[in-house]
Amino acid sequence: MSTPDETDLRAAEYVLGTLNADEREAYRRERAGSPALAAAERAWEARLAPLAGAVPEVAPPPDAWDHIAARLPADSPRPAAPVDLRPALRRWRRTALAAGALAAGLALFIAVERLAPRPDAARYLAVVNRGGELPALVVRVDPGAGTVEVRALAAEVPRDRSLELWVVPASGTPRSLGLVRDEAGTRLSLPARDRALLDGASLAVTLEPPGGSPSGAPTGPAVYSGRLVRE
Repeated sequence: MSTPDETDLRAAEYVLGTLNADEREAYRRERAGSPALAAAERAWEARLAPLAGAVPEVAPPPDAWDHIAARLPADSPRPAAPVDLRPALRRWRRTALAAGALAAGLALFIAVERLAPRPDAARYLAVVNRGGELPALVVRVDPGAGTVEVRALAAEVPRDRSLELWVVPASGTPRSLGLVRDEAGTRLSLPARDRALLDGASLAVTLEPPGGSPSGAPTGPAVYSGRLVRE
């Protein structure tokens, strides 16, 4: 019999799509006879649903249908123009890689969460990237513990610059949370004064001189950003 933590982890892996085909089929069979597993799945779906709002919508170009129609077979006997699927294949590969990187980052946090006590205070999650590109960072903010956990996925750290993470409240000035290292995981401290700023806030990463901003305010361009959502 699975423990509550194991049930929660299996549901999270299913919702994230990290199980292979055989594992997903086994999960569905188990879920059919396990109300606890079904409830855990619904909880994870509700918890991760707000992240969809952090992914910008991409509208097709206005002439997309004209291009598609032009490539469809005509009534005349002439052969249809060959369709070059390579651009679409490259987009699919980028999308799959982005989804895999995001799932890997979230799965890491899930594994850590399974072993850690759950505080009463709400926690926040952000996928930080540069619009339409691979997720650069996955950030979890735990106000109750006063910690910020940063999982670097595809962040690029220039040799002569530092990446600095900022919380940007809905109204007010950005507050530095610390430097983002190029290793896989970084834990930063969340000052008590900043814990009330998280609702409606975003995160941003700027390029700063080595060691961080000398003024306490962003001095370089913002290279990554993402919205904080409650878990």
